Amino acid sequence: MNIPEHDHDAIVRRAIELLGGKQKFFAEADRELADTNGRWKQNVEIIGRILRAHLFVEHYIGEYLAKANPRLGALGEAKVSFAQKVALLDASNNEIALILPGIKRLNKIRNRLAHNLDAQVTEEDATVFLSSNRFAALRVARSSEQVQTGEPIEILEDFSKHVAMALNYEFSPMSQAIAQAIQEVHLGRGIT
Repeated sequence: MNIPEHDHDAIVRRAIELLGGKQKFFAEADRELADTNGRWKQNVEIIGRILRAHLFVEHYIGEYLAKANPRLGALGEAKVSFAQKVALLDASNNEIALILPGIKRLNKIRNRLAHNLDAQVTEEDATVFLSSNRFAALRVARSSEQVQTGEPIEILEDFSKHVAMALNYEFSPMSQAIAQAIQEVHLGRGIT
């Protein structure tokens, strides 16, 4: 609605009247501003870490889907959502099945954040990530080399990196060399 400039003064005067006078009008304005400021003052570090992990995993899911389905086309142009990309992952593939519950939980956390700006990663969330036995075992093995905390946000970040490695592995030159070496060793060739 386009309001002529001279009507703004009349609108403000009428709004003050409707709220019962200047004191009540400005008290309401202050209350609404305090509410807005309270919502603005969130833990941006945690929000950023959650969003970074989500975007990171989404990037690797997109790369994986493109490599696994070279004739698929551009997922970015198709505007495929995160949940839709996850649904395209082959759950019958054991490697995917191991990380799928954690990927879905990451999306659930991001969705919680979208509906409630109070960013939290809970112990329950961390338990879902750690239910990937391979991830949990790698995390324990790594703990002898570097200090790790049991903070749920750190577990989320570590899991996100694990997902990237797991999705990247199938199509990496190293995995192809290992697969070929396994095959050759089992066939009795390539033993030096």
